[in-house]
Amino acid sequence: MKQPTIEKEKLPGIWKEYKETLSQELRDLLITNYLPLVKYVVGKLAITLPSHVKTDDLYSTGIIGLIRAVDRYDIEKKNKFETYAILLIKGAIIDEMRSMDWVPRSIHQKANLISKTQEALQQEKGREATDAEVAKRLGMTVKEYDALVERVRPAVMIPMDSVLEEDSDASPLSERIADTKAKTSHEQVDRAEFAKLLEKAIMELPEQERTVLVLYYYENMMLKQIGKVLSVSESRISQVHTKALLRLRGRLQEFMSEYAGIL
Repeated sequence: MKQPTIEKEKLPGIWKEYKETLSQELRDLLITNYLPLVKYVVGKLAITLPSHVKTDDLYSTGIIGLIRAVDRYDIEKKNKFETYAILLIKGAIIDEMRSMDWVPRSIHQKANLISKTQEALQQEKGREATDAEVAKRLGMTVKEYDALVERVRPAVMIPMDSVLEEDSDASPLSERIADTKAKTSHEQVDRAEFAKLLEKAIMELPEQERTVLVLYYYENMMLKQIGKVLSVSESRISQVHTKALLRLRGRLQEFMSEYAGIL
C-alpha cells in the first residue's frame, strides 16, 4: 500500500482542525491522503469478481465510501480511521454491486446448495466433508464440483462484511455497526457469542482452507502472495478460499441472520 501523503505525526492535528472547522481544503487533503485505501480494497475485491466488472467502476464507488468515512469519522472514539474507512469502502462497493444485480439469483441458490450440502455432511460424519463427498452428494464429479465452486465465487465475496441473506434492501454490516457507547449488555453477549462461533468454525476448517483465510483476512495477503507461500497457483488458492467461505456460510447462516438484526 502506498504511503500516505500527510506525515503521520501531523494527522491528529489535521483531523482535529477539520472536525472543528469543517474546512473543505482539509477535507480534500484527508480524502487524497487516504486514497490508497480505496486501491487496496479494490485490489482485494477484484479477484473475487467476474471479468465483466471493471475495476475503474469499483474505484469510483470506493471513493464515495472513503468520502463518507471522512465525513462520519468520530475522532473522539479513538478508533483507527483506516479500519473504519475500509469497512465503509467495502460497504459502498458491495451496495453498488447489489444495485446492479450483477450476481444472478441462480448463482446464490447454487452457493446455498453447496453450503447446505457441506453442513449436512459435516453433521452426518462429525467432520468436514471432502470435495469428493460433497461432489458425490451433489451428483457430480469432483471436476464438475470444482467448476461449480468457481461459478459461485462472486456470491460469497466478503461475506463477513455483508449480510448473508439475499435481501437486496439489507445494508452491509459495516454500515450498521452500533455506537460502542450505546451497546446493550444483550448486544455485547451476542457479539461475543458470534466471535466465538466464528473462531470455532474457522478452527474446524480443513488445514489448507483455514490457512488461506487467516493469511487473507488477518495477515491481509493477496491470493497471489498466499499461493507463493503455499506453493500452489493463485487460481487454486481462489478455489480454496471460496470453499472455505461456503463452509462458513453454511455453519453460521442462521446466527448471522439473527446477529445482523442488532447491528
